[in-house]
Amino acid sequence: MALTGFNPDVVNSSINQVKTAYENLIRVLGDDMQTQFVEGMSDKWACNNAQSFFNDVFKPAIDSLIVNANTIFESVVNSMNSAAQVWAQETNSSYNPQSFSLINKVIDTSVIQENIGGVRGIDLDQASPVASKLPTISENAKSALTSAQQAVQDCGFVGGSQSENLIASLGTIKNNIDTATEEIVTQSKNAIESTIQNYANTEGKISQAFAGTNQ
Repeated sequence: MALTGFNPDVVNSSINQVKTAYENLIRVLGDDMQTQFVEGMSDKWACNNAQSFFNDVFKPAIDSLIVNANTIFESVVNSMNSAAQVWAQETNSSYNPQSFSLINKVIDTSVIQENIGGVRGIDLDQASPVASKLPTISENAKSALTSAQQAVQDCGFVGGSQSENLIASLGTIKNNIDTATEEIVTQSKNAIESTIQNYANTEGKISQAFAGTNQ
């Protein structure tokens, strides 16, 4: 027997899981990106290139992902609440809609300076290990979205394409985050390696020039 309808208890459970996945995602994008990468790099990379990367590339990309995540997750929860209320009315039962609170965060790049104590440069040994945290942070964001998709696979709406449509909505933001975080990882690696190479070359040339003064 193939029923079509809804299970309010399962809907509530599914929404709670979606909300947990959302909170984990925003923690990764808004907090881990801030503390582990931006602030982690703040005392290791200081120059115009650093500020340009964080202000013009990194911050807009992550802020946009957070805004998109807010939009998608709010829409998913609202849609699930609305659908459950419609089913409750159709089946002469009851459903209490779940609340959803947006978590508004933005990346603060003001900690990235043009110089540190008058020195413009990069810590050749410590900058790369900080940047190497980005792939892990990116994977954690993907994991949160996978959890959200799993949460709506058994969402309490039985029959038709109700569950599939929710999974597809979350798949949209997952694809966006996958693409954006991969681009950020690549761009940060290139920007840091470029600065390291430039500063290493400059240091080498100046060291040779200084050595020449002793001859």
